[in-house]
Amino acid sequence: MTNSDDQQPSPAADTSPWRDMRSVLRQSISMLGFWMTLRYLLIYALSYKPVADRSFDRKHATDTGGLVSAGDLGIDDAATERQANLFLGAPARVTRYMLRALDIDYSDFVFVDYGSGKGRTLLVAAEFPFKKIVGVEIAQELHAIAGKNVDQYRGNNRKCADIELFCGDARSFLLPDSDLVLHMYHPFGQDVLREVLQHIVASTRENPSQILIPYLLPVAMARAVFKEFPQFTKVRDVWCVNTQYRWTLYEYHGQ
Repeated sequence: MTNSDDQQPSPAADTSPWRDMRSVLRQSISMLGFWMTLRYLLIYALSYKPVADRSFDRKHATDTGGLVSAGDLGIDDAATERQANLFLGAPARVTRYMLRALDIDYSDFVFVDYGSGKGRTLLVAAEFPFKKIVGVEIAQELHAIAGKNVDQYRGNNRKCADIELFCGDARSFLLPDSDLVLHMYHPFGQDVLREVLQHIVASTRENPSQILIPYLLPVAMARAVFKEFPQFTKVRDVWCVNTQYRWTLYEYHGQ
């Protein structure tokens, strides 16, 4: 998830100054005043911190959390690395809400997660009766962790046992010949996103399929790229008080 052109602030970016809390408080009170500083402390204390969220892993004995910067993904090609976005798993309940909102017969669809990371979204998708689930991840280390998570996951609500992992560039991933849900949590920059959408269009010319793309964190860059392709129609925007979990649903309509 996120980096490149419309980069959101890294959830881990402000951790180091907090090591000296007294200094932070003194400077904040001088700058903002006591009551405004107290207000922001309460906001911070009560806010959801995705990097520290281990609730899914505690329940399922998996390792799907944490944050990995784009530079630490181990991508050999420099141009591709610049287009890669950091790894940060989406909260399970956000993914569940998104998938329930699709209102489809899941058994007709293959679910594909672009930038699947450690596999949390794949495991949540397995709670729905998809025909098949595929994770597409370029980072070898994350791919390996996802494989272990898939092997040891024993969710009681699991309805899809067919999970496949593809380690490689999303631009070279061959789309399954099926109706598709293509999940994206702002996985790459505009150049790669453009090429991936081109690849989707080219892949479905001979075998038209119904394709839905729920795009989590639809930053301005991503919206602009989708507008370049008349084949993709925006169905709806879903808003959230935390803008990181706003998402847009696109539908592919072919040529």
